[in-house]
Amino acid sequence: MDDVFSWVGVIMYLPVKDPEVRKGITDKFDEYSKLVREVGGRMSSDVYPHWGKIEISKSPAGRRADQEWLARRYPVKLFNALRRELDPKNICSNELIDQAFPIKPSDF
Repeated sequence: MDDVFSWVGVIMYLPVKDPEVRKGITDKFDEYSKLVREVGGRMSSDVYPHWGKIEISKSPAGRRADQEWLARRYPVKLFNALRRELDPKNICSNELIDQAFPIKPSDF
């Protein structure tokens, strides 16, 4: 067997209502996500978080970096072509999808 597969799951639980504690948990999860991308980018293997764990940066530069990273990992052009074909009014999308896989409104 030439391939090695390993899965490490880190789940961000927010069991408390205190906004300060929740922010601390969220900040640590953001640090973890950034570290996964940095380490994965230096490795010859394919290191990436599950698509359901993707957190898109709030800064424009970070968002562009996230989009470029996703485009290296996932078939974004195909995905967006299928979105245009199967969901021409963009009804099935949400903010995360639109930020991660942007399509100009004129594309619909």
